[in-house]
Parts: sequence; structure tokens; C-alpha cells
Amino acid sequence: MNGYLSRGYTLVEMMIGMTVSLVVLASSMALFSVNTSMGSQQLQSDFLHTHINSLAANMKREISRAGFCYDCTSGNPFIVEGSSGGNSSILIDDSATQLEGACIRFAYNHDKRLGASTYGKDDAKGYRLGTDPDGNKVIEIYENWKGLENWNCSSDSSGGGLSGYWRDMTYERIVIDTLSFTRSSFSGVGGSSNTLQSVEVSITASLKADPTMTDTVVFSVSIPNVDG
Repeated sequence: MNGYLSRGYTLVEMMIGMTVSLVVLASSMALFSVNTSMGSQQLQSDFLHTHINSLAANMKREISRAGFCYDCTSGNPFIVEGSSGGNSSILIDDSATQLEGACIRFAYNHDKRLGASTYGKDDAKGYRLGTDPDGNKVIEIYENWKGLENWNCSSDSSGGGLSGYWRDMTYERIVIDTLSFTRSSFSGVGGSSNTLQSVEVSITASLKADPTMTDTVVFSVSIPNVDG
């Protein structure tokens, strides 16, 4: 024999080794949990951001067409009348002069038909802040399928009477916290007597599962069609 005695680990050494291993394992699990949580939060944030930007793109595309008439010459029937008088390419809370509100209405020649002398039910458009059956705030889009007598910001959306024309366009996992439309007018641009308009739209939304996670998008829409 070579004079050295082979031996195993002592109990103390084994306990120290196990303790170190447990500390390393616990640290790894904690780090994994943090990374997973951060990854999940990032995914939720990306989902929220993507959805409200999709809503914004849809609204911007439609609102920019307000007052569009394919072949109008002397007059434009798609400049609509407000509830208290006055005409405008956009109505905010049913008014042709109100500067800010949570509902916008407008009309445009959606099918580019020739010789249009008035707007019909399929030309009537709108967006507003509404409430779903569970009491959550949502963005509603106006979808007409009957007459124009129901085309207003206060129409019921619960299913009775002249209702059902405002439809929820918000993904079910999202709550719309705020929606606002702000009008700006510019007169005498380039020496013209026409009044041009722009609308600033602000949307703030949050996740139903985590109301602390919010996102806001603000965008402006130029209305190239002059007021009547």
C-alpha cells in the first residue's frame, strides 16, 4: 500500500455541499422567475400597445375621409348638420362647433358613386366611448343598417328601440380608460376663406387582467374637406 488511506466525505462536508447547492438552485429559480415575469409583462405590454395602435390606425383612416365627395362641384352633401345648427365635416358630441368630446360623427361618399346629392345610411360613420354588458369602457363604431334617424352620439347600444347601431370594436382583454376628440380649426389658409380642420384623438387603455398596465396613443388627423 502507498501509505494513504482513502476515505469518503464527512457529514459536515456533505451538509456544506448540500447547502451551497441549495443556495445556487434557489438563486437560479429566483432569477428564472424574475426573467419569466419580465418576459410575460413585456408580452402583455406589447399586446396592449399593438392593439390600441391598431384601433388608432383604423380610426385615423376613416376620420381622414370625413366630408369626402367623389364628384361634388357646387355643393357637398357630406358636410353634415349639427344638432344645434351649423354644418361641419365632423361633429363632436353631435355638435358642429363643440371643440372636445368623447364621440365623433361624420359622413363620406364611401362607394364613390356619381352624382351624389345627399348622404345615405351607408355613408354615416362614427366612433364613441361606450360601455360593454359587463360595465367596461370600450370604443364603439357606428354600423348602420336601417335609417339615419338613429345616427347620433346618444343612441342606445343595448339592443332595444333604435339601438344596436354602435358596435364594440375593442378586444375583450382590454379596457378603454379614456377616449377624446379635440377639434382645431384654421381659417383663411393661403388667402382662402375656407375653414380647414384637424382632430386630435387620444386613447388610453389598460389590461383587464392587470389594470396597472396602461398605454396611451395620441394622433392627429387632418380633414382636407372644408366646412360647408
